Amino acid sequence: MRGTILHFSVELGSRSIGGVGTCIDELRRVRDPDVGYVCLVSAPPTEPAMDADVVYAGFYDMDILNRLEFDVAVFHYYGLAYLADASFLKGRPLAFVVHSVPTTEPWSLLDPYGGNLGIARAFERLCDAAEWIVCVSDAERGKLLLMYPDLERKTVTLRNGSSAFEDVPLRLDADRNTFGFLGRADERKGLRELVRAFAEVDGRLRIACGDEDPELLRAVRDDIERLGLQDRVSWLGRVTGDADKAAFLRSLDALVVPSRWEPFGYVALEALRAGVPPLVGRQGGMLEIVGPDYPYAFDPTRPDEIAACIRRFQRDPVDVVREAVQRARHYAAPLTAERMAAAYKRLLREVRHAPLPADPPPRGRRFGREDAPIPPALGSASATPKPVRPPFPKEVRT
Repeated sequence: MRGTILHFSVELGSRSIGGVGTCIDELRRVRDPDVGYVCLVSAPPTEPAMDADVVYAGFYDMDILNRLEFDVAVFHYYGLAYLADASFLKGRPLAFVVHSVPTTEPWSLLDPYGGNLGIARAFERLCDAAEWIVCVSDAERGKLLLMYPDLERKTVTLRNGSSAFEDVPLRLDADRNTFGFLGRADERKGLRELVRAFAEVDGRLRIACGDEDPELLRAVRDDIERLGLQDRVSWLGRVTGDADKAAFLRSLDALVVPSRWEPFGYVALEALRAGVPPLVGRQGGMLEIVGPDYPYAFDPTRPDEIAACIRRFQRDPVDVVREAVQRARHYAAPLTAERMAAAYKRLLREVRHAPLPADPPPRGRRFGREDAPIPPALGSASATPKPVRPPFPKEVRT
């Protein structure tokens, strides 16, 4: 693989679900001979890959990794921190894309990583090693700088873009009763809050998600049964691929995105492009897609607010809804794959020719201990870490 710029990831959208994989797939839509991609996996494929612009390698396949030729490395996941040293980079600059600061959800500034010291140290290692830190929204940049204000000088916001869907005409019916959820089975995505909201809503809910968290899915199904929603909630499983995703979106009157925190929110952008109104949470970067005055937004931590937003969407006249969604589509129009790829290339050329001097990192860092390991992460780069539960104290006999 030869490339002026090499993007390193553990996800491709065609192989897993999440913002990281979608971003990589969208960048790959814009063919560029100076840009290549490396997908690090726990078990590399045994058959030769058909993707001419992608190299697949195991985390420790240094015979492959050390043969890569590039001028700038772009790491899209904190779990690649073990490669952020001189033995691999050999003086070449590194950019780190923060698709999501890997805190627990909810999170506390006292212990944002929930006791996951390995995650904390890996993330901090990459932040310190990178010439530039790229955040996918102003909201995510604000979260990062709340935790690490000394990084302000080398952070920049480059919003994600998508050209996966053509801008199809907006479809609105007088009766709007079919709603959808599209995302991973992850506590952060707010599926339980959405199901609870439907106890107060007249309508149907179609759930398209995988089985990433079986414990969460059991809890959601228990809620559906307890609330008597069996006849109004249907499960479709994971929906992948542009055609299947577009068909799912077009089967809805609206897509509800109830994430407790969403760094960017690709599904909201895809819904707009597919001509389907998104109803979105206010926490995170989704208002940077639909616009700050979008009327169909809610506090995702409160099922009653989600229900009120859905009822407002159902009650508003068609012309009112159409005007609001058309404004959101106009606001989101610049968020294309082509613009995203061009913005990355402009930034990374600046990195290559004029590295930004970084302030020396604080001694230690606030959250990661020096003795915490930095292993390559074996899982979804988009997963939300769960708090580490302390062991039960030993029984004291008196």
